Amino acid sequence: MASGKNTKKPFEPFGAPQLPTFGTAPIFNHTLPIVFRLSRPRTWVFPGASFLLGYTITGGGAFYQLLVGLAIACIVTGATNIVNTYADVKEDSINQPSRVLWIGRVGPRTALSSAIILYGLAAAFSVYLGLLYMLVLGLGVFNSLFYSLPPLRFKARPVPSLISFSGAVGLAFLSGLAVNGSLNLLNPVLWLTTYFMFTYGTVKNLPDYAGDKKTGTRTSATIFTSMKSAVLFSGVLLATPYVLLVTLVATGFLSPVYLADAVLIIFLFSIFRKMRRARTSEDLEKAHTLGFFYAISFLLLTLVATSPTLQSLTITVGAFVWTLLVSRIHVDSRVEARDWEKGRTKN
Repeated sequence: MASGKNTKKPFEPFGAPQLPTFGTAPIFNHTLPIVFRLSRPRTWVFPGASFLLGYTITGGGAFYQLLVGLAIACIVTGATNIVNTYADVKEDSINQPSRVLWIGRVGPRTALSSAIILYGLAAAFSVYLGLLYMLVLGLGVFNSLFYSLPPLRFKARPVPSLISFSGAVGLAFLSGLAVNGSLNLLNPVLWLTTYFMFTYGTVKNLPDYAGDKKTGTRTSATIFTSMKSAVLFSGVLLATPYVLLVTLVATGFLSPVYLADAVLIIFLFSIFRKMRRARTSEDLEKAHTLGFFYAISFLLLTLVATSPTLQSLTITVGAFVWTLLVSRIHVDSRVEARDWEKGRTKN
């Protein structure tokens, strides 16, 4: 027995995930908190803000309609994220292994059942918002399911993936219009925000470039032979919504007040520089987090431009507080610190 030799433990890529905490109080490892985590609550801001945009543009309505519409937007988005986790175990085992562990704790069947219950709740609540709203919701649920699930699995192809992803904003906007019995598909704010979300969809694929390459997953990033090219493509595409914005204003389709969105170009340049300097997936994930705040800022600033009222400002502040709180207590299942990659590098 060679006592002088150190026995090196093999690297274990999937360490147990840390329980999220609120201050010093742990959120206990029960099914409900885990399902909540898998529902990715920070992403609820996208459809929520977009629903509010559509709802506001048509003049609003009863307060209960606003609350029910917002609740449904959050519920369907939560269900979408759970289904996505259920369907992406192969990819997540490399890109986000903690997610695989979380879904393993509750069981895939329980996770899928939770999503079905959420869809059912959304359908039940939609009765209060009228038939037209229910039809838009049905299209939204279809898009939600087959973004991840076979046989369609939109996310398996780069362009359909981005189109489906942009539905989180576009369809939510239409649902806001539908509450008041209107479905104006030519609304310029609808096209601006939906196209913006289409371009933003390229950012979320960048941190997963290496893992998606290993699993043979085709995304807007992996169609390029290098990460550098993928970042450059994403950066250029992210600038194009401002071209659309200026064009819509110049042609009279949008009021000049919407040019206020252009102030975010400074933020965009900062994010692009951070992506260009990134050397690891973790660096890109941090850039993606900044990109997330950039994206919700665009939607919320558009809401304020549409309705420059105290109510809109209050909603905007509330949305940022919610996002920061969710990030602070670590209840979103997409993690930034990729410790498993550090371990692989050392070994």
